[in-house]
Amino acid sequence: MHSRLPTPHRGTRLLVAAGAAAALAAGSLALAAPAQAAPTEVEGASFTWGLNGYAQKGIFGPWTFKNLTGDAQYLAGATQTEYVTAPFPATSFPTNAPSGANPNAVKFVEGEGTVDAVTGAAELSWTGSYTINAYPAIYNAPNEIYSDPQLSVAADGSGELTFDFTIGAGTDMNGNPFEAVDYGRLTLATFSAGSISGLDGDGYRLSPDFSGVTLDPAVVSNQVTTCTAPSLAGAWPAEFVETLAADPAGASVAAHFYSTGCGGNQDLKPALPLDVAFSFAEVPTEPEAGAGDIVVEVPDAPEPPTGTFGWAWATESAVDLGTAVTSGANFAASGSLNDVIVTDTRAGGTSPHTWSISGQVTDFTAGANSFSGGYLGWSPKLVSGAATLGTAVTSTQVGGVGLSQASVLASSGTAASATVGADLSLVIPGTTAAGDYRTTLTLTAVQ
Repeated sequence: MHSRLPTPHRGTRLLVAAGAAAALAAGSLALAAPAQAAPTEVEGASFTWGLNGYAQKGIFGPWTFKNLTGDAQYLAGATQTEYVTAPFPATSFPTNAPSGANPNAVKFVEGEGTVDAVTGAAELSWTGSYTINAYPAIYNAPNEIYSDPQLSVAADGSGELTFDFTIGAGTDMNGNPFEAVDYGRLTLATFSAGSISGLDGDGYRLSPDFSGVTLDPAVVSNQVTTCTAPSLAGAWPAEFVETLAADPAGASVAAHFYSTGCGGNQDLKPALPLDVAFSFAEVPTEPEAGAGDIVVEVPDAPEPPTGTFGWAWATESAVDLGTAVTSGANFAASGSLNDVIVTDTRAGGTSPHTWSISGQVTDFTAGANSFSGGYLGWSPKLVSGAATLGTAVTSTQVGGVGLSQASVLASSGTAASATVGADLSLVIPGTTAAGDYRTTLTLTAVQ
């Protein structure tokens, strides 16, 4: 965390490094690696997706899902309850969708690959296809065929979803017929760091990118990116949209996947969230009986705890407090701690599985000069999930105890995952010597 003291204390910077007993060099942050399981083979992985809110309402009504093959299954929004999304503006799902409370969706099952149960990192693939059409049959509009999806997700939640994508034969927007076009494998959804939510022992949800994605104006000349809230102006991945827009066959449907105006149905174009589910392959442990064998079955211990616990920084970088300002007889600076992602999938056992994370800083130093870490305080905050926040701590300069003593950031009395952070406040005497100050924050997790 950087902070500069004003004249006459020119050049003073206050740097707090958020690390786990971390060492700093040239402003960079060295972190202990978070607890992490190895990628594990999974059985029968599935993913479920309703494309976007536009597909749920359309211009002429909901898009038609048809011709499902292989391991693809159709979930009708009027009856299904396993794929549930919040309505607009939380997602692009329309509040007045003809399907009712839930989206029409496609679920791929029997997927193969690996998943890291702690972080959600995954490499999965499925076989099968489905076809959609956005228009009534009288328009002879082309079918869109989505085949053999593949999902790749990194430990931080970034990644992509790809399909083999085909536009069937049909008639373009000018009434001209065209032949079917196979575009090969295209990226239909990308995910940024932090896109994973609801991670537990058997699945999670991914939120695709859309807002702020811009397209090449030489290929797509009518993208609108200047809308104000609550618009979600942007696009599906540029590779996908620009490939369609550059071809007569694809151009007839390309506009369904990016903002061409403000308000109305434009807000329904962002991709809906994608649900991933999986189970880990079990290794047989029971012996098989044979001639001369002596077999005994030993039962499992009562209600053994299962699952894992770990934590990680959402962003592994130093936190900059900016330039300190005069506040009465003191100098003051503020900022925000990098979010801390706590993943707890433990279950079973005979008692609740609890956890607590506490933080403590060393003295700030700048060459031969220093001041107490007790001048730094924090106000814990819950970003997502469920946790009990620690009590706010203020600087000793204003009567508090400061973070030179260990203070609880957050805790949980059950096996609950959460993302927590803190607003930081530094108050130091106005007589503090100029210099570039930095300290180390140590987080300790107890489970």
